[in-house]
Amino acid sequence: MSAHRHYQQGFTLLEVMIASFVLSVGLLGVAGLQGVSLKMTQGSYLRLQAVNLSYEIIDAMRANRTAASAAGYNGSVTATCNSALTYSVTSTVAKADLTIWGNRLACLLPNGSGTIAQTGNLFTVRVTWNDTRFDGQTDSADTYHSFNFTTEL
Repeated sequence: MSAHRHYQQGFTLLEVMIASFVLSVGLLGVAGLQGVSLKMTQGSYLRLQAVNLSYEIIDAMRANRTAASAAGYNGSVTATCNSALTYSVTSTVAKADLTIWGNRLACLLPNGSGTIAQTGNLFTVRVTWNDTRFDGQTDSADTYHSFNFTTEL
């Protein structure tokens, strides 16, 4: 019987090592899942900002229907983030709205820009931004995302 015990020495140590290995692989999986979750949360936040900014300019256009119908809001908007934004008092309401909207695009979205196109009474707002965190790539055409919103005034 004592010879039989001799062959089983160290078996518990082997079980502990295997359990430690399985636990460490599981913890690495949880860490990876946390990283992916963080990226997706950031991407979701940026999409939410794009939706809100689209609604924001559409609301401004509804408040100023005359200028919107006369193509006062049509075109592309690109700006740099300026926390001390000022605009000319002599500018039209539409130009002031677009200046403020362009600044908010630049401040809230990385490389944010917007386009407004009109077809009759239909207006399409397109907000574009760069989400390099989502794709894990450098600044390229593949990292740009956009949100399109079409409405009738």
